[in-house]
Amino acid sequence: MDSENTVLDLSALLLPVTGRLLVVPTSVVAEIIKRRELTPPDGAPDWLLGHVKWHHEAVPVLSFEALNGEPVAEEETGSRIVIIGTLGSQAEQRRYALLTRGVPNLLRLTPPDIQQLDDVVPGPAESMRVRVHGQAAAIPDLDYIESRLFGLLETD
Repeated sequence: MDSENTVLDLSALLLPVTGRLLVVPTSVVAEIIKRRELTPPDGAPDWLLGHVKWHHEAVPVLSFEALNGEPVAEEETGSRIVIIGTLGSQAEQRRYALLTRGVPNLLRLTPPDIQQLDDVVPGPAESMRVRVHGQAAAIPDLDYIESRLFGLLETD
């Protein structure tokens, strides 16, 4: 196949969080599980919602909204926990999870499917704000999220 005629596409998940969708490549998602009862550890920041046991591992569950400087939403029926593999190879904590406000949707994206929104300032946990198939969305800054988590783990 001629490389000039090759269309680049990305298999991604749209994760519903309060007020927007997050576009996350499926390559970093290990599994999506039903929401479970979460108890924040004593003295934990508001973005650490608790831990969930997954494959004999205690995986920290994070609130994207709180990491992004927004209020933590109330618990909702249909919420899911999305287990994400860390990007850093030196990370002691290999996985973390994000709490969604509904069921994530799988889709394939090509460059024309995504338009950057230049008139919206992204939050600290967002790489950029975009429009995906006509819907407002954000691309999360996974490096920022992991640095916050690892910074917390180093102080424990």
